Amino acid sequence: MRYAQVYFLSLVSLGMMGCETTPKVDNPVLGPPPPRLESALKQQKLKHAEIASRANDRKSVLEGDFEDSENPFETPVITASTTSSNSTDEEADDFLSDSTVVAMVNGAPLFVSDVIGIYDFQLKQAEQRMPPEEYKKLRRALVKRDLKGHIERQLLIHEMKSTLKKEQLDQLQEVLETAFEEERIPELQKGLGVNSPQELEEKLNQQGRSLYSERELFIKQQSAIQFMAVKAKATNDYSREEVLARYKANIKDYEVPSKVRWQRIRITYAKQGGKEKAVGVLDEVIHKLQAGEDFGELAKKYSDGTRAERNGQWGWTRRGSLAEPEIEKALFELPIGQTSQVYETANSFQIIKVNDRKEAGHIPFADVQGKLEQSMISEARMKATKEILEELHAKAVIETIFDLDEEEVKSTNSAVQ
Repeated sequence: MRYAQVYFLSLVSLGMMGCETTPKVDNPVLGPPPPRLESALKQQKLKHAEIASRANDRKSVLEGDFEDSENPFETPVITASTTSSNSTDEEADDFLSDSTVVAMVNGAPLFVSDVIGIYDFQLKQAEQRMPPEEYKKLRRALVKRDLKGHIERQLLIHEMKSTLKKEQLDQLQEVLETAFEEERIPELQKGLGVNSPQELEEKLNQQGRSLYSERELFIKQQSAIQFMAVKAKATNDYSREEVLARYKANIKDYEVPSKVRWQRIRITYAKQGGKEKAVGVLDEVIHKLQAGEDFGELAKKYSDGTRAERNGQWGWTRRGSLAEPEIEKALFELPIGQTSQVYETANSFQIIKVNDRKEAGHIPFADVQGKLEQSMISEARMKATKEILEELHAKAVIETIFDLDEEEVKSTNSAVQ
């Protein structure tokens, strides 16, 4: 997609030069958002029972409250009055068919098939193993989970069509179709283990998909993504000084505690038949250490510890991770390479040796500079994206057949896998 992205950026940038973000009234591709929600509904003949026949007073639907959300990306939605205690049960009973209109975005309808069509294969499998009522709930949960993203994509596409000229849109369509043929189709073939577009079509058909639907999805996704990249003017690089300032401001995130690598010979009273016999083994170990024998070999032969087979070796151990304070204190004070005195605990004798130690400090700036800069770039893009979406939401006319309560669909993923 690289060449397509470059072309897209050039095309859109030219189209946006001198243009305001507010759609032009005389735009030949798509007019401005409808001024009133009621007219949009009439124009599109939105007849769904959730909207057109539930409430006795239609005004309660058309003039519903815009609900606030802590999620900055959530679209303000108009909801019908929920004074009836049976409204939730009624919603659960309604089956959302593929042709059901679930949202109107600036006069354009979003159908159930637009939102969950990509799950057709999984949904068919789920329908076979789930009770009908559970399957209805699953479809509804999927729509509610994914609808917000589709609304935002629709907003971006509407803005793009209101900004670019018809000939630019036609050129963009050609570029994305070429990118689909030359790049996306080979990716799909590789992913599904086929060698030709014909085999790919057959494989997709088995999953309730097609090359046509894949192409349409690809073009919509790429149009929205690339247009957002142009609209969201975020910083793409930061100076060393700016990244260093962020590093210093969050220096605690890069703290590294002190740690040691060490060995231990542990002689337990129980395994030696009592403390007196353990003392005899300990004396033998001390004598051999003084004679210059290898600490690891002695640990492997005499130690009762869990790491005896590994020559008593312990990997990097952080301060505060041991249950024996006296042993831990010695680990961080004993000179590297020196064998310790004998430590007597409630159930064992222990001798330790420190092989390496790293003092507490911080991850060097040079080690994190690149990753930190990428994080800052990502944050800037997210902030710019949020601002663009908020701007588009503010001037859009949006209605859904239900509010986007994500708490109800937390378990949706597992249900369709």
